[in-house]
Amino acid sequence: MRVFSLLIKGGTVVDGTGRPPFRADVGLQGAKIAALGRLDGTPAGKVIDAAGLVVAPGFIDFHSHADAELLRDPEARAKLVQGVTTEVIGNCGMSLVPGHQESLPLLAAYAGPVLGEIPPGFHAAGVKDYLSHLTRQGMAVNVATFAGHGSIRLAVMGMADRQAGKAEMDFMAALLEQAMKEGAMGLSSGLLYPPGCYAPTEELIALCRVARRYGGIYVSHIRNESDGVLEAIEEALEIGREAGIPVHISHLKACGPCNWPKIPRALALLAAAREQGQDVTWDAYPYIAGSTTAASLLPPWAVAGGAAALRERLESPDTRREIKKAWQEGLPGWDNMVKSLGYDRLVINAVSHRENADCVGLTLAEIGARRRCDPADALLDLLWTEGGSLAIETYHACEETLDMILRHPVTTIGSDGIYSGDQTHPRLYGTFVRVLGRYVRERRLLTLEEAVAKMTSRPAARLGLRGRGRVTTGFYADLVLFDPETVADRATFQEPAQTPAGIAAVIVNGRVAYQDGRFTGELAGFTLTSSNTAGAYV
Repeated sequence: MRVFSLLIKGGTVVDGTGRPPFRADVGLQGAKIAALGRLDGTPAGKVIDAAGLVVAPGFIDFHSHADAELLRDPEARAKLVQGVTTEVIGNCGMSLVPGHQESLPLLAAYAGPVLGEIPPGFHAAGVKDYLSHLTRQGMAVNVATFAGHGSIRLAVMGMADRQAGKAEMDFMAALLEQAMKEGAMGLSSGLLYPPGCYAPTEELIALCRVARRYGGIYVSHIRNESDGVLEAIEEALEIGREAGIPVHISHLKACGPCNWPKIPRALALLAAAREQGQDVTWDAYPYIAGSTTAASLLPPWAVAGGAAALRERLESPDTRREIKKAWQEGLPGWDNMVKSLGYDRLVINAVSHRENADCVGLTLAEIGARRRCDPADALLDLLWTEGGSLAIETYHACEETLDMILRHPVTTIGSDGIYSGDQTHPRLYGTFVRVLGRYVRERRLLTLEEAVAKMTSRPAARLGLRGRGRVTTGFYADLVLFDPETVADRATFQEPAQTPAGIAAVIVNGRVAYQDGRFTGELAGFTLTSSNTAGAYV
């Protein structure tokens, strides 16, 4: 006689494929879905009454920066509370691995404003080492990782602002090859940030050819999201064509009012590439503001050599004048966000020094007025005090352009949530429920089944995850139960760490990880690798 380990009774299934919802019970046996339909009378070890609730696949955060956070918080609380069951980390060229002990301090300074503090004593030489660490520790969600181009370049060349030599290229290729052999899903780049911004297109093509040999994809925070956004998209497409590798563009956007008209052109450019047979996709987050490190506002030459070199430069009046001149006039190919957004669209959202605490939540224009100085000098002073480790909010988009991107059938959802302290971006806690509450129920921009597909089966297909992203028999039981009438984000820029409404339960590999507002302590996550996309128990 069949016995279910868990039976979910009376829910409305939105199965992730995009087809209309249907009523069904869901029976689990161990880590997998064993049956769908009318399952009355079948005994079960545990029963969840899902009357009035939607039963959907667990959400896949395709653009996560939880690399270090998973070491600090195995329950992945910020994501689990909104229904995320899989984190895809190593994005924007920033990954904890591969690397080596000597490069760890540079990595901590480079990635800290995005990944948060790396736990003391942690060191992993490669992907296998890192995933093994998670395995020993346990985690509440599944994890897949990209190998970060910036981290690889950092390990080989530091923050050098120059082209790699042959020996250095060979070393980077060897690090990436090892990462791919150990399970990385592909290569990510962050071409806005140093040291990624110092890499020519040819370097990315050469490394992508390595990733391609192991079935990887190329995921890119493109080189320019402002005035040069179309050219930067063309570069990503060129890398994909020349290397013969699938391309995925991270958090698609065009920054600043003067660039908003480029969004239709960007989507048309990407659609044309797809029509010509190129494998290209993209993701977005449902907010008109982003968040990043303030050092990304500086011209690339100013941050060469790392945080200590930057601080020394900022002590020179002549260098400060050169930086301000670059902000006013721009540089060829550089994403000059100060110019495209202006000081009134740049908001400080995290500092580490007490004397700057009064700046949190203020625009650079407001800080300049408060400190009775030019906003440019206010920013440079903050960067000097904070050592380059300064987080900002960038009010780059408008609802109309965001709607265009979210509505597009190819768009998937990624939080891009960063771990910059108490005043982080609300997308860390709110992305997936915001899609369901604001863009499905309130604004009806998307149907419920469209939205769920964007957060489940489509990212699973992009990564080639076997047996995930759908509610169907034989698939892994990564599930979220939510109330479609109340599901909503509560996180704000003022109070970002707010638990969302309407999430009744989250199940990872058949085990209940979160229910009725409480974490169960179950650490049922799998590590998902390129050689085992179904995953393995930790």
